Amino acid sequence: MAAVFDIAGPSSQRLIPSFEFVKYKYFVGRPKLFGKGGSPDSSEGSLDIFDRSRHREDFTTAAWILGSIAFSVLAAVAVFHTLSLLATLLCATGSGFAWLDGTCLTDQNRTAVWLFGVCAAFAGSYLTALRNLYRAIKNFDLSPATIVGETIKIVIGIVLAPILVVGLLRFGTSLAEAIATLEDPMRSPLVLALAITGCFVAGIMPDVVLRNILQRDKLKNFKREEREVFRAFKITPVEIIDGIDSEIRVRLDDHHIHSTQNLAAANPLMLFVETPYGVYQIMDWVAQAQLCCSVGRERVIRLWPLGVRTLFDLERLAAPSVTRNEALLLEVGRIILGAPMIDAAADRQAAVDLVVASIELRLDDPHVQRLRQIFIAVGDRLGPDCRRFRAQPAGASGNAT
Repeated sequence: MAAVFDIAGPSSQRLIPSFEFVKYKYFVGRPKLFGKGGSPDSSEGSLDIFDRSRHREDFTTAAWILGSIAFSVLAAVAVFHTLSLLATLLCATGSGFAWLDGTCLTDQNRTAVWLFGVCAAFAGSYLTALRNLYRAIKNFDLSPATIVGETIKIVIGIVLAPILVVGLLRFGTSLAEAIATLEDPMRSPLVLALAITGCFVAGIMPDVVLRNILQRDKLKNFKREEREVFRAFKITPVEIIDGIDSEIRVRLDDHHIHSTQNLAAANPLMLFVETPYGVYQIMDWVAQAQLCCSVGRERVIRLWPLGVRTLFDLERLAAPSVTRNEALLLEVGRIILGAPMIDAAADRQAAVDLVVASIELRLDDPHVQRLRQIFIAVGDRLGPDCRRFRAQPAGASGNAT
């Protein structure tokens, strides 16, 4: 990567920030101490303020131990009690899961609903914590604070479990009517199934459940979120990108890329380092995601037959040139702006100017400029001879290769 992208010194205007960010993440050293008479403005200090020969400082062993003790103790105790509860409630009468129909929920253990809710909440939060810790290791983002944060999430999930069970039993409209007809609601398999499911979800997403609880309270002077915003804006999955399937989405999810917006703003060189996919493939994905975020998911598929797959295709189409195809440009304008707006223009030139202005507004975002810089750097390394197939002489025979 350095042979392609490290084309200038730190003080040069040709420096590629995307590659510098990759080096910063993996090769950060201690800042140099300016010597006698030295200053940050000196030529020696301004060229390289980081000593690349020094290793970055890791967290102390005590910080790792203190951060891991709470998580380990909580996980060990909760796993032991969860397995003990399962072993106790699995009746040894030939039907190992007889408790599902209520036969094992005797008067002495009606608290099984609460215990199962707590265990389900722990199971959801513990699995989520393992996934987050694994993701932190892959992203070189693991720290004692990460472990402490996952411990707090597990505790929140466990505390929300009984609160959620009370809400299911007392405040559910249709559920309350169904439970009211039961002689002993706490022994009902329906209540048990709902409690386990709800608490498991609370363990996976404790912040979402806690936010919903706070939104439904009657506290005064409490600023609430506008629910219509969540209905109006939805996440576009990365599977809409040509070349990304569910398996690749799971791999990108480990790097906190959940939607096309995350992919559009991602650093292609960082993804190339941290994933098994090729740099050209990632550059194409990011360019497609930028087009999707710019024009919307409904219009992307309509642009494909016109040869427009990325935002740079729009840029080349709208670039000033004597060979600009205005008919194709207007057809693209009808897709991204709508036919009524194009037809309402005063004349053909006004319509063309409108489409060009709309395209130019989409090209000045920092992540678009970054990707364009990478494209140009790769193109310069490939050379001008590789940009188009050279036309053969009129009398040449054979096919171009």
